[in-house]
Amino acid sequence: MPKTLILIPSRMAASRLPGKPLLKLEGLSIIYHVYKRAIETNIGEVYVATEDQEIFDDVVNNGGNSIITSRDHKTGTDRIFEAYKKLNISNVDYILNLQGDEPLLDPKDLIKLNNQINNFD
Repeated sequence: MPKTLILIPSRMAASRLPGKPLLKLEGLSIIYHVYKRAIETNIGEVYVATEDQEIFDDVVNNGGNSIITSRDHKTGTDRIFEAYKKLNISNVDYILNLQGDEPLLDPKDLIKLNNQINNFD
């Protein structure tokens, strides 16, 4: 079966709602809720890619994986690419770029998406 890596770009400087990733829902940050949903899929390793130490610390202090990236990225996709290169994880067939502001995402939807991708192999 192909190997999927889930990367979640996140930053504090969102133009519409700065600091959104660390807003709390039921005692946990939005970004950590997204991370948890991704982990629940069991489809691959999961990392939050961020330029902000606060986000990194929140994810890691809650038991998750995170990686610091440059502040110079124009898009989340650029951040994902840097994180992928820095992680140096071998044999990755697919990278799932999961948006960091979807705390109510249903893990079953990610599983279905991954299954559809794998059907093309």
